[in-house]
Amino acid sequence: MDATKEYLMRKKSFFFTVLLCVIFAGTAWALYKAPVREIGPKESYPAFLTSEGVTIAVEPLYTDELAARAFDKKDMITRGILPIEVVIFNDNDFAVKIDGLSVELIHRDRSELRIRTMSPNEVVSRLSRKDKTWSRQPIPRRSQFELNRDMLKDFDDKFMMDKTVKARGKGSGFLYLHVPLKASEKMEEFLAGAQLYIPKVYRTDDGSRMIFFEVDIAPVFKTKDR
Repeated sequence: MDATKEYLMRKKSFFFTVLLCVIFAGTAWALYKAPVREIGPKESYPAFLTSEGVTIAVEPLYTDELAARAFDKKDMITRGILPIEVVIFNDNDFAVKIDGLSVELIHRDRSELRIRTMSPNEVVSRLSRKDKTWSRQPIPRRSQFELNRDMLKDFDDKFMMDKTVKARGKGSGFLYLHVPLKASEKMEEFLAGAQLYIPKVYRTDDGSRMIFFEVDIAPVFKTKDR
């Protein structure tokens, strides 16, 4: 084999290897495994409130490690997105419905602050950006074909938009919030003074509105690591 042919073969081999690496990297990015999230017993949630036969518990996943137990992303908090799980236990003989889009995170020392959830599309768009720093600018809505569809499906499936919990049943859903922390303020410090305000809880049998819930999050930090 002359030198020219050997050079061409090596060149082809090199580009083939590079192509395989690119394909593998793209495939690896596309792989998203949706973690299964089980509802624990009622007593396992320290932050809760019970009224009219309904118990609503709040579980903020306030570190990257905690968030990664529910979502296949290791840097949600680093990227400025706080997932909060809302767990509902219904001890009534009728179903109840919670309007997740009306829920707000409020703070006893910052009355001007009322934080509502982001949509799954925006969350996945932000988590897919190369730049991990939080952007104040709104992220344009992108189609599912531009996003990791497995990731989007998981975030959408776990999203608490309109959650109905059957009689004598239980259910849960996630809210995705951006908490504007002050300089040097830690997420735990902020959440220790925060409440999740849930204004729209309805009976599904007659459509009547039940009492609102305002769940203090502080008890989460008064327990040992769980």
